[in-house]
Amino acid sequence: MIVLQAVRRLNSTYHQRCIVRMIIRELRSLFLKRKQRGYSIPYVLKSFVFIFLYDCVRFIPTPIGEFARYLVLKLFCKKIESIWIRAGTAFFFPENISIGKRVSINDNVFINGYGGVEIGDDSGIAYGSALISEDHEFSDPDTPIRDQPKIPGKIVIKNNVWIASHVTILKNVTIGEGSVIAAGSVVTRSIPPYCVAGGNPARVIRKRKRGSQAESPAFSEVQEDVGSK
Repeated sequence: MIVLQAVRRLNSTYHQRCIVRMIIRELRSLFLKRKQRGYSIPYVLKSFVFIFLYDCVRFIPTPIGEFARYLVLKLFCKKIESIWIRAGTAFFFPENISIGKRVSINDNVFINGYGGVEIGDDSGIAYGSALISEDHEFSDPDTPIRDQPKIPGKIVIKNNVWIASHVTILKNVTIGEGSVIAAGSVVTRSIPPYCVAGGNPARVIRKRKRGSQAESPAFSEVQEDVGSK
C-alpha cells in the first residue's frame, strides 16, 4: 500500500512537471511568434486584456449582452457606432475594425481584423458568417505554416449590404453598396454595388433593380438559383 502511494505521488509529480514544461514551451513559442511579427509587449498585453474582457461578455444574452459587448468593443475597436452585436460573435484585432451606424451582427459571427475590416451603415451580417482579412503564407514547405508570415488584405462592406448566414468573406474583397450575398457563399473577389451574388466562389447572379423598376425576386428564389447552378 505504501509503495502504491509512493508511485502515485511520483506519477503525480512527473505529470505536474510535464504540464509546467508544456506551459513554458507554449508561452515561449507565443512570445517568439509575437516578436517575429513585430508586436510590442504593450500591444500583446493590450490584446490579452481585450480577449479576457470580451470573453467575459461574449455570451451574455440579449438585451444586456448587447450593451456589455458594445462597451468593451468601444474601448478597443477603431470605430463602432452600433450596439447590435449578438451573443457568440468573436473579434480578432479589433483595433483594425470599423463598424458603422445601425449595423446588426448576429450570433456566432467571426470577424478577423488583421488586414482591416470596414462595415458600412445599415448593413447586416447573419448567423455564423466569417470575415477573414488575412491569410497564411505557406510557400516554404520546410517551415511549419504556423511560423510563416501572415498576409493581410482589407475587407470593405459598403452601406446597406446583407450578408446571409454562413457566408465566408476572404481578404482583399469589397462588397458594393446595396448588394446581397446568398447563404453559404465563399466570397473571394469583390462584388459590384446592387448585385445579388452567391456560390463557391461567389459570383454575381443578377442585379438588384432600383427606383421605379420592378422588384427583385425573393431571396429564397435567389438561393434556389444558386443551388441549381
